[in-house]
Amino acid sequence: RSLCLLAVLHSEGASGFISKPHFKSTTILHRSSSELHDSLFDDIFEGEPNRKENVAPPNNYNEDAAPFSELESDHDRARRMEMVRELQKVYYKEPNSSASSSSVAVVSSPVQSKPHATTLSYGHTSLRNLPTVTSYDGIQTADSAAILPGYQFVWNIHNPQHCHMFHSILSGPAPWYFAHVFLPDSLSSTTTATTTSTSELSAQDEIPNIDNTEAYNDLQYELKRARGLYGTLFRITDRRFHDEDGRIVLAVQAIDKIRIHNVSSKHPYLCTDVQLAPDDELMRMYFDKALMSSASFLSSQNTGNNVGENNPLSSPSAVSGAARAAAVADSLRCRQFECLPIFLEEKPKRPNNIDGALKARSTDSNATRKVKDAIRKQEQEKADAYMSVVQLMNYDKFSYGSLEDAESITTRSLETYWKNLARAQTPSDEEDLFSKTEDSSSLFLPESSASISSTPSSTSVEAVQMMEYHLWCSLDTMLRLLTMVSSATVPMPSQLMGLLPKRDDWPKDFLLEGAATSLENSGGNIGTSFKSPFVRVDQMIASNSSKYSTLRRAHRLSYVIWMLLDGLSLTGAESPSRSDVLKMTSVLARLQAAKLTIDGVNDILKRLIPKKD
Repeated sequence: RSLCLLAVLHSEGASGFISKPHFKSTTILHRSSSELHDSLFDDIFEGEPNRKENVAPPNNYNEDAAPFSELESDHDRARRMEMVRELQKVYYKEPNSSASSSSVAVVSSPVQSKPHATTLSYGHTSLRNLPTVTSYDGIQTADSAAILPGYQFVWNIHNPQHCHMFHSILSGPAPWYFAHVFLPDSLSSTTTATTTSTSELSAQDEIPNIDNTEAYNDLQYELKRARGLYGTLFRITDRRFHDEDGRIVLAVQAIDKIRIHNVSSKHPYLCTDVQLAPDDELMRMYFDKALMSSASFLSSQNTGNNVGENNPLSSPSAVSGAARAAAVADSLRCRQFECLPIFLEEKPKRPNNIDGALKARSTDSNATRKVKDAIRKQEQEKADAYMSVVQLMNYDKFSYGSLEDAESITTRSLETYWKNLARAQTPSDEEDLFSKTEDSSSLFLPESSASISSTPSSTSVEAVQMMEYHLWCSLDTMLRLLTMVSSATVPMPSQLMGLLPKRDDWPKDFLLEGAATSLENSGGNIGTSFKSPFVRVDQMIASNSSKYSTLRRAHRLSYVIWMLLDGLSLTGAESPSRSDVLKMTSVLARLQAAKLTIDGVNDILKRLIPKKD
């Protein structure tokens, strides 16, 4: 019934008929559009408790106004779109078995056959049936390269398949998660043709149909490779629905790195089973605690003769999974501080009298005419209706004090992990606990064959801090060389400056510390349209060092530094692609790769500076 009504509401004709007695067993022949609207509206919503009985429909609308025509008034359109939105709620609502009846036809969304397990909580590390977009989908800023955690965008969603996917996501409670996976063009011989066809159709204002088969095949190909397939976990922080064209505007943030384990479905859109992928250093911090919690849990259980090295709960995979659970829990705990949500803000409306003001007059000078021509050209260009946002996420300064205690959160997550693992244990063997089954009820996905070693975490943290120091020194040198070559000041993103460590051993000619201190003391806001306070992370850590780790600060830097390096590709310096950066499993490896890239840029810049006689 919902699909039938949607077809009627969006049709261009003014009349319609239904040949079967779907509604109250009544045959409707050649009724006017408004009569049919009223009949279907009353039938669908007649069971609402708050609806008054025997109330005549409003008679102040045009009975035969076609949708989006000149005859359709604002009142007509508002009433029609209200019905459409109510139908969308019914369509995307999860089925309720108690409300179903044999005498009532229930329309079920295709996505409801396999529910999304997209809720993260302490002690869990995987997401089942996660809606997934790929670089083949043609979404701007998501089709040319892998997206690293720490970035944010405003997306305009036009394609019906994408709109259906995001409507399905947004119909549930927040947080709204989805995945992004970059697939190289070289994987498929038809990818180039598909991309070209998409751009041509876009130029003709036509929306191409997306075939998930190609992306599905390439995902399966990548999953069979030993090195694994990584993507990015996104969350939606704000959304707007446009009635005129069905477009959805989304504010999205890339919040974490994930590993794709398998494709759970490909129709009507791709869904994957993913596991959050903390860096090796972050997992190694909790390895000893995970090992101790394993022994503690086993000793507290009456496991009979199965206590010891042969118990699956004491296996390397189980302990590695516990370390992952603790690292993921700490990431969830810090997310409210690390990821300041962004919200959509509409641009100021165009003044009504701007055309008259820009009209050329005989008394205008040549300079005035040029200015008016430039403004008129800018006004004629098609612009987005919403303010743009800075690509880098900012920290939320006011949420730091409310962060939960790290020790209690990791302890709670380990307890939850072991209880769930013991509940899922089978009498067979260890592999059953982390099997590669596609059963969506399972809470566990296979752990990597190379478990996290018990190398002291202090060694990893010290190595990361030393590489972080050298990276900032190389970056400071690069900025000074760029200033010398271009004879201009090179700006630095304020969000990046907030990650500068507070140290007493910076070189004497180190300039970035002064710039960061100036931003810190000013107490002003940063950003273009969406303003937020500048956050010097080390200043927050100094107030309470137990709530946030310097290793997480370096982890953030290892991703966002590449925004600055992308703009230097024209220098000819070699640098890894963002896909290669995303595949790196340690903070140290990414920082080292960034330093090597900056050192290569510095070598090129030094050759461009003329030598003094």
